[in-house]
Amino acid sequence: MTLLSLAAVEAASSASSGLTLLILTIVFALIFTYTNGFHDTANAIATVIGTRVLTPRQAIALAAVTNLVGSFFGLAVAKTISSGIVDSGFMNQHALICAMIAAIFWNLITWYWGLPSSSSHALIGSLIGAAMGVAAITAQTTPLKSKDGQEIGAWTAAVNYEEIKEKKVKSLIAAPPELVAALGDKMKINGSHTVMLDGKDVQAVVFCDRVKMVKEETKTVKEGILHKVIYPMIFSPLIGFSAGLIVMGLLYALISNWRPVTVTRFFGKAQLASSAYMGFSHGMNDATKCMGIITLALVTGTKAGYFIGTPDWISHWLSTPEGSSALTMGLGDRLISLLPNFLQMGYMPTPADVKSQGVPDWVVLTCALTMGAGTAAGGWKIIKTLGHQMVKLHPVHGFAAETTAATVLAVTGSLGMPVSTTHAITTSIMGVGCARRWNALNLPVVIRIMLAWIFTLPVTALIAYVLTRLFAPGAA
Repeated sequence: MTLLSLAAVEAASSASSGLTLLILTIVFALIFTYTNGFHDTANAIATVIGTRVLTPRQAIALAAVTNLVGSFFGLAVAKTISSGIVDSGFMNQHALICAMIAAIFWNLITWYWGLPSSSSHALIGSLIGAAMGVAAITAQTTPLKSKDGQEIGAWTAAVNYEEIKEKKVKSLIAAPPELVAALGDKMKINGSHTVMLDGKDVQAVVFCDRVKMVKEETKTVKEGILHKVIYPMIFSPLIGFSAGLIVMGLLYALISNWRPVTVTRFFGKAQLASSAYMGFSHGMNDATKCMGIITLALVTGTKAGYFIGTPDWISHWLSTPEGSSALTMGLGDRLISLLPNFLQMGYMPTPADVKSQGVPDWVVLTCALTMGAGTAAGGWKIIKTLGHQMVKLHPVHGFAAETTAATVLAVTGSLGMPVSTTHAITTSIMGVGCARRWNALNLPVVIRIMLAWIFTLPVTALIAYVLTRLFAPGAA
């Protein structure tokens, strides 16, 4: 056998083992999403069950459907997870698998204890620990250096802690008539188009016969886990508590002259809408995290050439080149395009960025369905903690807590911040309870929940780091 054929055999063998690892990564990512479904969705539906507006089966069915729909939107979080937390150069399939195992372990342990901990922070902590593990292994043979050539540690090399940079930010403004005329037949094709106008390239977004011009301006953008994770981790519970307290106080002032039976009847119906809103926001924020992990794994596999020599249907579905198409609409956008114009309420998709990593449709759909399946499994221990043990809830309290938490999740999700559903809904319930009286909270339960929050990031990072050092290639 010639050296050339030996090299070909070795390359094929390497690609085969790499493809196996990639498939394992996807499987573990979906297992994590499933545990996220019954773990974090329990947080989302605990209030509507605790107030007895819906039976557990009805609440789970509502959450499963709204989670599924919400998963089609808010891909900004997926992009943060896939590229904004750690240096992708220190992530490989072994590290991703170790990270998934650590996050799944934490989800199962806290579920067993009935603690509503954050799946988001479990995932982020695991990614950080795994990346640091790879960096530490690399440092054994190759010194880690910064861009200016100075030697650095595993944390500095692997983790995108803080980054402040000038970045072009796009926004949509009204399109002048000459732009509409320049688009011509492109007005019939949904997506982002670039046309020549007054000697300059101008980008426009077309959607269901509506058109907006893209305005591009340079802004100072703060990225990294400090701005995308730690600050939101600190401030979202404070906002959830304060907003829950204020919303409940305003509702008390509004319904002070209502009869109790009227309050219960009205907010029993209103809580159906707030529960759906909460489920949608949870899907928008949480299912997209798994999408980011799988997309990161696919990009890594494509770069490594895992799909070379595989059947066409495999390479077609799994090979994911970096970047996205300007004319490829997200599943959520396509769902909205099917609605009559009067129900779309002027909706416009965000301008496409061809330099940003696109999330394949099959990844979106698979993660959404897995999250829905996990939701259908329920999470009764966590529902009991939030819906019954922490504070006594009535429909008006459930409405206030869900509306507050869902709004926090929707806003942060649109900004690409992977905020914890657990933190948002739990602190909203606390704020709503304190609006009635400050001693309404069951403090021992609250303290247990807080401790789980504090330990989630460091414990999952440590577990993932140890697993990576033990099992990743090149580990001592």
